Amino acid sequence: MSSISGAGSTVVGAEPTLEPSRRGQTPPSAPTGANWLGRGGPLALGFKLATVLTEPMPRRLRYGLADIGGSAAYRLLPGRARRARENYATFAPGDPAAGSRLAQGAFRNYARTVLDFLVLEKLLDELTRTPGAISLAPLQQVLAAGHGAIVVTPHLGNWDLGAAVIATCSRPVHAITDPFGPPAVDSLVRATRERLGVSVIPIGPTSAREALRALRRNEVLLLACDIDKGGPGVPVDFLGRRVVLPAGPATLAQRTGAKLIPGFMRRLPDGRHESRLLEPLSAPATADGPAQVAELTQAIANSFELMIRAEPSQWFAFHSLTRPGAEGAGS
Repeated sequence: MSSISGAGSTVVGAEPTLEPSRRGQTPPSAPTGANWLGRGGPLALGFKLATVLTEPMPRRLRYGLADIGGSAAYRLLPGRARRARENYATFAPGDPAAGSRLAQGAFRNYARTVLDFLVLEKLLDELTRTPGAISLAPLQQVLAAGHGAIVVTPHLGNWDLGAAVIATCSRPVHAITDPFGPPAVDSLVRATRERLGVSVIPIGPTSAREALRALRRNEVLLLACDIDKGGPGVPVDFLGRRVVLPAGPATLAQRTGAKLIPGFMRRLPDGRHESRLLEPLSAPATADGPAQVAELTQAIANSFELMIRAEPSQWFAFHSLTRPGAEGAGS
């Protein structure tokens, strides 16, 4: 699904205030456009049909179909498959076959995540009934201090289910997101997220001001920030490479006093899920300004690397990790 975004590297702009929806409330539907085809009407109908068909499926059948689709996508998208093999080679140096198996596994896991999106409410109910599957203690401790929280995650596992879990805390939860497909489909994706309690802030040049406001109200912001979106960023060491990650999360934390909390949602071998939040990242006392942002961003990269190395085939790295010149940046 479309990712919860790292919000780039700048903190600017103004979005109209978005009142967070509560679970069980259906957000207003998007306005009907004159060009039904151009807005993605057929795809939206397919989305609704897939939801109806998927909801009653047992997990084993759902994942069996997803594995077929993921394996087909690996063959039909050679460019993305090649980039995936290049990225997963870091987990199996000198063994191209092992890297290829990880890449194929990631395509299958991504297809499982797509079908899981259609039954998020069922998965959330299952999680909340499973002892030990959810731990929000680090988040609750940070919110009790009154400065807001920024939960950062890589594109690992089911981040939408992770967002829904975070939304069970006692504070409003917001996510800056990329659009997913044409407007009619994006509207359905957004409605699902908001129905589960995640207030969506569409990514754009004005979205960060709303994020600042939310944090200053002691609320929660969710950001997936392991992808270089272009523009200014922070060079970091990540998975044996020099890459650029967005400076937005660390800059927001610096400006508001909000704590950065790494977290992830992973799929267990039996198909169930578990949600984990790590300890908050502390701002270095020996640095301020850009140096502090750089150190915090490196700390985010370090926490992501720990998560990803534990579950490499659940990390969806179908993109280039480096931009031209990044390898030597900051070295």
